Amino acid sequence: MATSQHGLSSDLLRELTSGDEASVVALLTGQGDGHSRTDGQVTIRVQLDAAMIGAAAPAPPPRQGEGPSGLLGLTSGGSTALHLVASRGHAGLATRICELAPSLVATRDGCLDTPLHRAAKAGHRAVAARLLSAMRAGGADADAALQARNRLGATALFEAVRNGHAKTVELLATEAPELAAVTSGDGVSPLYLAAMAESVEMVRALLRQSPDGTPSRASSAGPEGRTAVHAAAVKSEEIVRAILEWEQGPALLTKADSLGKTPLHYAVAHRQHGVISLLLHAEASLARVSDNEGLFPLHVAAMMGNIRDMVELVDKCPEFAELVDRRGRNFLHCAIEHGRKSVVRFICRNGKFAILLNSMDYQGNTPLHLAVKYGHPRMVSFLLQNIAVEVGITNRDGLTAADLAYSHPEPGLQYFLNPRVVVKNCLYWIRAPVTLAAGGDHVHQHSGMSNTTAATDEDPKDINGITVTTTIASVLIATVTFAAAFTVPGGYVADDHPRAGTAVLARRFAFRAFVASDAMAFLCSIAATCFLVYGGAGQVPRRQRRLYQSSASALLPPGAQLMVAAFAFGIHVVLGEANRWLVTLVYVLALPAVLLCFPGIWARFYLGTAIWQRAGWRGLVNVHRRPESLHEFLWLFITSFMFKNLVRSLFAVLISVTFVVCIALNIALPDY
Repeated sequence: MATSQHGLSSDLLRELTSGDEASVVALLTGQGDGHSRTDGQVTIRVQLDAAMIGAAAPAPPPRQGEGPSGLLGLTSGGSTALHLVASRGHAGLATRICELAPSLVATRDGCLDTPLHRAAKAGHRAVAARLLSAMRAGGADADAALQARNRLGATALFEAVRNGHAKTVELLATEAPELAAVTSGDGVSPLYLAAMAESVEMVRALLRQSPDGTPSRASSAGPEGRTAVHAAAVKSEEIVRAILEWEQGPALLTKADSLGKTPLHYAVAHRQHGVISLLLHAEASLARVSDNEGLFPLHVAAMMGNIRDMVELVDKCPEFAELVDRRGRNFLHCAIEHGRKSVVRFICRNGKFAILLNSMDYQGNTPLHLAVKYGHPRMVSFLLQNIAVEVGITNRDGLTAADLAYSHPEPGLQYFLNPRVVVKNCLYWIRAPVTLAAGGDHVHQHSGMSNTTAATDEDPKDINGITVTTTIASVLIATVTFAAAFTVPGGYVADDHPRAGTAVLARRFAFRAFVASDAMAFLCSIAATCFLVYGGAGQVPRRQRRLYQSSASALLPPGAQLMVAAFAFGIHVVLGEANRWLVTLVYVLALPAVLLCFPGIWARFYLGTAIWQRAGWRGLVNVHRRPESLHEFLWLFITSFMFKNLVRSLFAVLISVTFVVCIALNIALPDY
């Protein structure tokens, strides 16, 4: 370790930070005999490690003709007088100090910053210009001082770019163009950093030709093998255009990073439509370049759900069906794996992509296999609506799409909105073929007839959790509706009046609707509670337990809807004709709760089109052959798509119609 005890006078520190050139000169004149004063002087011991000795050493002892020795002290951070002045933008004072102590121009502080680093960080262009002149006058060591890196591995130009000082960047790039070729310690160039900062001004300054017509020597390097075009591709079309105008710019288009991704991959992933068009116009072959995983830009567009760019890429790749990744997947496979419903719908409805619909990956899976495997009901529906999709294709394991649906038992299958249950039932309703490997007719005999009859290995904890939740909800609805039935709105007729003990407003339409909805809500909830009690008994056969649980789940939504309806009708009765618009508001607010609080009411209607396309009316009613008995016919119909969806929406429709009638009567016949 080396120790320096050269300090800056406190008076000199004060004047240097204030920028008062006259006062600084006066102080230096008073110290001009070469002897340092001790009164008022701040002498600080600065510990210097090996890196600070030699190239990074602090100011050396004064030499003959170098100026007043008072300027050669250090602060606690190792800063010289020139560092202080440069960071504060005192251009005139910086010029004077450079004249008095030229060695300070190349001196570094504790962070290995030169005064030029300080000026560049703060964006003081005038100071930076004077420091550059002083460095150029320094002789053979000027280039080394100019390209010095601080502890972060950054040059002065890099710091100017990092801090967004475009004017300073322009100065440094013009006066010292060689700095644009120097990267930071982690291999990042100023040009890459400027592109990431979305600064067109800095990018153009770094790429500008020198006055003698020499092209810019800027480096385009970035981390992990990326170039400035990679950075610009995710930011701005204008920056990409500026780089392409550079002599070396077009050569960067096809450069891939460490992951094998070209700038087009990044532009597609970040939905930069203008950049994509620009890159494809400049180099159309980019659309046919894959990354290390074999993914083409077309795959990336599909995985991002980006239909607009996907169409543009397809136009550049007439052989789009042959573009597959390392697993043999085309862009339809990728869209399904990433859940991009809009892409799947677009492809299924566009005859141009018919060749993709039955294509297989290296595992033999078609798009339908993957849609079933990942449990995407809407994608299954889109695919089945296209008659060109074959449902009987087997993969490498000899399984059809229906086989995969029946071979994926999930915990809690009694919940009718479970995506895998929806997919399984849809394939059953159209009688999608199965193989002997998956159980053959045995699967068809049981899987589609009820959501709850298939033999699965559900986790008892999951089943019990759903059962407990359903039980709490059903008991709560039963309790509320039971209490409401004997606390009728409007009260009862007094004992000394005719019809004593009856409801006062019993003849009102809204009251009758209240009683009907409250009674049905109570009955649905109490029935659901009883089913759950039986379904929780261990002595009950497993198949019957699931039937009870399924029935309870089916009764709970209408019970809740009817309770909401009873609340609205009760408010109507209480408010009466004096607040007809408030009554109307209550109905309007209650209607969305009835229609939307249970998504299962409407969630599966989209399957109807697919079933109709594949199996016609027989698929909708689940009767593909003549039933052997009335019991079989009723069972098939009860488990059909039509019955399940009509029943689930029945109460919502009836309640909505009743709301409309009540609103009309409230306005036209308020006493009715």
